[in-house]
Amino acid sequence: MIDTVRRYGIDDIYMMHDIAGKCHLPVFSGKEIIPYRLRKIRFSESKPTLPYYEVPITDKCNLNCKGCLFACNVTGSSEHIDKVQILSDARRMEDLFYDIPWIRILGGEPLMHPDICEILEGYRKIFPEAEIDLCTNGLLLLQMGKEFFDCLIKNRISIHVSVYNPTYNLLDKIDSLLAKYKLPYAILKRDKFLKYYTTDPIHDLEKNYELCIASACREVYKGKLSTCSAAIAFEKFNDQFHTDFKVEKNVDWFDIHDKNLDINRVMELIDKPARICKYCDCCRMESFDWSYASRCPSIKDYTI
Repeated sequence: MIDTVRRYGIDDIYMMHDIAGKCHLPVFSGKEIIPYRLRKIRFSESKPTLPYYEVPITDKCNLNCKGCLFACNVTGSSEHIDKVQILSDARRMEDLFYDIPWIRILGGEPLMHPDICEILEGYRKIFPEAEIDLCTNGLLLLQMGKEFFDCLIKNRISIHVSVYNPTYNLLDKIDSLLAKYKLPYAILKRDKFLKYYTTDPIHDLEKNYELCIASACREVYKGKLSTCSAAIAFEKFNDQFHTDFKVEKNVDWFDIHDKNLDINRVMELIDKPARICKYCDCCRMESFDWSYASRCPSIKDYTI
C-alpha cells in the first residue's frame, strides 16, 4: 500500500498507532498531531524503510494451541531467545533501515521471558519513536508485578491481548488492571484458527501471496529476517517431524548480520512472494475452533 502511494509521488504518509485505531483514540490535540498515536513515516534514498516487523522473543508458551502459527508447541523447540541476541538483532535492524515505525514483540508467550523488562527497555532506546506493541494471551498479566507495568508506562509499550478460550473468565479482571495503569491496550478474541500450510511445494505462489493473511508479517528471529512465520515454523517441523520443507538462505530468509548484505535487494525480495509460499494453499484455508493440541503434536495439526 505504501509503495503504491509513493509511486504517485506522495511521500507525506502517516501511520496511525494500531491500538489508537482499534480503540478509536484521538490522534489530534487541538490542531496538533499526537506523535505517539499518529506519525509521519520517514523515507530516504540511502536506506529503505520497513513499515513493520515482528520479533518472537521466546518459543515457550503457557498454552498449547492446535495449529500454532509459530509451532511453539512442537516438542524440543521451547526456548527463550537470549536477550543479547534479541537486542543485537534490534540494533542491526535500526542500522539497516531508515525508519521502522511499528514493531510487535511476541512469542510464544513473551511474558514468560525472564528478561522481558530489559528487552522492552532496550527496544525503546533503540527505537525511540516507533510504536512498540507487546502481544500476549493475557493469562499471566494478573501475576505480573508493578515493576512490569511501570516498565510499560515508562517505555510507552502498548498491550495487545489475543484472547483464547482459557482467558475468557479473566477478561473483566484484565480489562480493569490495564485500565488502572492507563495503558493503551486492545483485547481481541480469537475463537478461530486457520490452517493453510501443506507439505508439498506445488501451489500457486503468486495467488498465495495475494490471499495470505501474513504476507506483510516480516519476522526477525535469531538473526534472520524472513517474509513470514512459515520460515520459522517449517524449520521446526523438519526438526520434529522429519519433514522436508525447503527453507533457503537468501531466498526465504536473510542473515541480517551478514556484512555483505544488500538491504535494498533484500527489500525487493521480501516484498514479493517467497519460494516457501508454494507450500501454502490459501485457496483452501481451513478454519477451525480454537482447541488444545494433543501432548504429542503431529504435522497434521498444522497442515491441510
